[in-house]
Formats: sequence, C-alpha cells, structure tokens
Amino acid sequence: MKTSIRSEIIRISKIMYAKSMVNALEGNVSVRDGERIYITPTGICKGYLEEDMLVVVDKDGNVLEGTYTPTSEMGLHLECYRLRPDISSVVHCHSPYATAFAIADKPIKSEAYPEMIIAFDQIPSIAYGTPSTSAVYAELGKYIDKIDVFLISRHGVVSVGRDLNDAFFKIEAAESIAKTLTLAKLLGGEAPLSESQIYTLYKMRKQNFGRDKL
Repeated sequence: MKTSIRSEIIRISKIMYAKSMVNALEGNVSVRDGERIYITPTGICKGYLEEDMLVVVDKDGNVLEGTYTPTSEMGLHLECYRLRPDISSVVHCHSPYATAFAIADKPIKSEAYPEMIIAFDQIPSIAYGTPSTSAVYAELGKYIDKIDVFLISRHGVVSVGRDLNDAFFKIEAAESIAKTLTLAKLLGGEAPLSESQIYTLYKMRKQNFGRDKL
C-alpha cells in the first residue's frame, strides 16, 4: 500500500521528537505535491501530531485544507520551494548540536572529517532574521542552489530534499556531525587531513554529488 503524504509527515515528526531534534514548541515539516504543500501547524508538539492537524496550502500560502494555522515559518518553506523547483520537502528543526553552531553563528565545517567534506563541504550559517518573518530567509538565495542543509544564525537548521526521507536524513546527518565535531574539540581539537587528502575528498564530492567546494 502506498504511504500517504500525511502519514509520512507524522512519522518523521514523531521520530524528530523522539530523537530530541525538536522540543514541544519548535520545528516544522512540509512536503510539496504538485501545487499543494502539506505543512505542520503552529503550536502543536511534533510528538503528538495527528494527520487531520496538518494544513494544505498553495505556493502563496493560502490555506486549501485544514482547520489549524500553518507553522509561523511557512514563509521559509515556501521560499525554499520557490528557489528550488527540484525539491519536494523541507525540514526545519532546532536539534541541539547543530543549533549550538547556529547560536554561535559558526558554520559546521571540518578539515578532518572525510564524510563531512564529501557530503556537505560545509553547512553555512546564513544571516539572522527575526523568527517567523521574511528576514529569516532574506539571504537564502545566495546559498540554496549550492547546498541542501544550512543554519539560520541564532535560530536553527534547515534541510531540503527530493523527498521527505531525503530531507530528514540530511538534517539527521548534520546533527550527528555537529555533535562529533563538538566532542572532538573536548579532546583537543581536530587532527586535520593533508591538502592532498582533502583535495581527493573534494574530487569524490564532485564525482558523487556533482558539487564543487563552496
């Protein structure tokens, strides 16, 4: 049986809550299906969402279905879809380690973590904007064609993907990497790879993902 978009959003939302990637008041998820965008409501804990609580909007944010109010970060999701017609899902959360980098306004990057370099190069931090306003995504156009995961300074982390699993797996990986790099600092910091080793990793990044160094 084909899994419905609503049930997939609920499944991922509950996983995020169980993994402490969102708290009771934070985070939002959306999926684009043609001209319709399914999105989580505002003010509802992700661990207690039900399918009938989800809202369906159009590309301009007009509510097509649902009795709840869409997330206050709906504009961020809509802007991601506008700028990236190739994606069909957006996940935004405040997972602790990645968000710590955002609060510090520091990109997540490494010269010692091969998988980080190949998969992401780095996860940049875009300029702060007041939450729930268009200022949150004012700088998005500078990055979104080159990256699938980014931090919003003093706010949280966002990922986009070809489907919901893709977007979630990327944001989960970003959190794991942020945690590992934080722990490495407690052990005295990274042991950087050589320039030639890093060059080889960027070649692999280009071969595997078709993307250059940011």
